[in-house]
Amino acid sequence: MGRREEVRRRTFDEILSAARRVAEDEGWPAVTIRRIAGEIGYSAPVIYQHFENKDAVLHTVLDQGNAALLQRMRDGVGSGPASDGVRRAAVAYLEFARSQPSLYQLMAGSVVDAAARHRAAAAVIEFTGQVIEKWAAAESVRLRSVEDACDLLWATTHGLTGIGLLADVGFDRALRLADQAVTALLAYWSAPLSPERRGK
Repeated sequence: MGRREEVRRRTFDEILSAARRVAEDEGWPAVTIRRIAGEIGYSAPVIYQHFENKDAVLHTVLDQGNAALLQRMRDGVGSGPASDGVRRAAVAYLEFARSQPSLYQLMAGSVVDAAARHRAAAAVIEFTGQVIEKWAAAESVRLRSVEDACDLLWATTHGLTGIGLLADVGFDRALRLADQAVTALLAYWSAPLSPERRGK
């Protein structure tokens, strides 16, 4: 890597780090190009050499957040038994949110539009589906819809993360509830389909 490219990469990273610092201190709505420039001592035109606008900055941070979440989930699931993969994936999701609350709020909140958030989470969603499919194969369970199972697991972990972020509740309780919730989901998916459920 040449020196010019090295400087460019360093400035790029500084911009993203500054955006996250501002968000951690003041919330994501406070992140603007002018605010980022002031944080790192550059003029706004320097920022625009790297990012077209504030949304481009936020989308890049969003992509980085999902990449970090995916890695946390991969590490959490690891090479352990497939029968426990769903629970470990859910725990890893909550632990990520606990360790990166500001970043998680960008990934799950309304600062970035829902379609962009969904696109950024594509690899996380795909991995979640793979974990569920491996569990189903290990337990000889025939799922009616992996997509539905993913949505149920996501909604569960997302809701429990919201509980965990409440100061008077916290993540220790959210993790205990997650264990109960995942146990209930797995039991539901494992149960033979009733005539009513087959018709849905």
